[in-house]
Amino acid sequence: MATKLDQISEQFRKESITRNSYNDKNSYSSNNLNALSNGDEKGKGQYGENGTVGSTTDIQNRLTSLTRNTYNENNQYNSLNPNALSNGDEKGKGDIGNRTDIEERSKLIAVNNYKDSNTYPDSSVV
Repeated sequence: MATKLDQISEQFRKESITRNSYNDKNSYSSNNLNALSNGDEKGKGQYGENGTVGSTTDIQNRLTSLTRNTYNENNQYNSLNPNALSNGDEKGKGDIGNRTDIEERSKLIAVNNYKDSNTYPDSSVV
C-alpha cells in the first residue's frame, strides 16, 4: 500500500508530466528535432554530418562575426602575417611587442638604476 508521501509524489509527477511536451511518444534525445540545430531557436546540436551548430540566433551572430573578421582562409593569422610581426605598428607583437610596448620598455630602461656599471648582485654569492 502506498504511503501518503507516495500518493502526493505520484500526483505531483502526473501534474508535471502534463506540462512537459516530451513524453513516451516524443522523448527528448539527441535525435529529437528540438535538440538539433535545424533553423529554430530550440535546437543547438549538429544537424546532419556537415550541419551547423546552434540556434538561429547563434548561427546569425557567428556569421556576422565572421564577416567582420579580417582573417580567413586567404589571409590567415600566423607568424608570416604582417599583423603578427613586431614592425612598429600597433598590431603585431612578434618577439618584441607593438609600438606602445617598445616605447614603454624604452622609458623603463632609461629610469632603471641597474645598468652595465651597476648590475644586480650575483645571487649565487648571497
